Amino acid sequence: MHGIFYDDVHDEIVVPVALGGAVLTLPGDAAGDAPPKRVLQGPKTGIVQPDTIYVDLKHDELIVESGDDAVLVFPRTAQGDVAPSRRIGGPNSGVSNIYGLAAGRDCLVVANRVDTGGRASDDAILVFNRTDNGDPKPRTKISGPHTGIIKIRQVFVDEERGLIFATIKNNFEAYNYADARPSPWDPIKTGFIAVWSIDDNGDVPPRGVIRGPATGLVWPAGVAINPKNHEIYAIDSVSNALFMFKMPEFFLKLPGSTAAGK
Repeated sequence: MHGIFYDDVHDEIVVPVALGGAVLTLPGDAAGDAPPKRVLQGPKTGIVQPDTIYVDLKHDELIVESGDDAVLVFPRTAQGDVAPSRRIGGPNSGVSNIYGLAAGRDCLVVANRVDTGGRASDDAILVFNRTDNGDPKPRTKISGPHTGIIKIRQVFVDEERGLIFATIKNNFEAYNYADARPSPWDPIKTGFIAVWSIDDNGDVPPRGVIRGPATGLVWPAGVAINPKNHEIYAIDSVSNALFMFKMPEFFLKLPGSTAAGK
């Protein structure tokens, strides 16, 4: 299992099970060998090898990475072998290798990786309209050298301010494609946490960044936020630690965009 979501409204723990091709929903007080409340699994679901999920509590929907280059949307309480309400996937969508999902501001946000097989990156933050279905083009795409996005991981949306928080590993695979043998990661290119507006599009630098030796971050893999206390939480896959940053400047409303005051 590579993902988890806690639903604090219904006190439920939602877990994608990659090897089982399933999504399990357990009661919040589950312990020991407690059975799940719901199991979403079967050929009609389209769920093959899910790694990440998100529960859109505002719209009562479950958003699942299919495991075969698609985003699947179900009613939150879906169970058994049922078809998704909506599916986003295909060449126009650009969805290929999903490492994170989030929702907010009537948008669906995808942390998308593209394996170029070399030292270049087309990793991106893809933003779709929440009700998109089929093979739509993203409404916006944040990608390019100025973004610094290389090996994107998890994303999180600040609904009130219309901000996207993302963890970026900022390094390439530990593999030398030229002579097919392992090679070290670049120790200078440590990862970071970055913030964009949900309205940003193209090769735009982040509006805020947490990075550098003092942060302790090397390859951040997960992010969550506490807007009320102006806090950002991150987990790092090298230091195996949980970090908390107090960043009030990251929680300001953005002037001159639809992300502010909506």
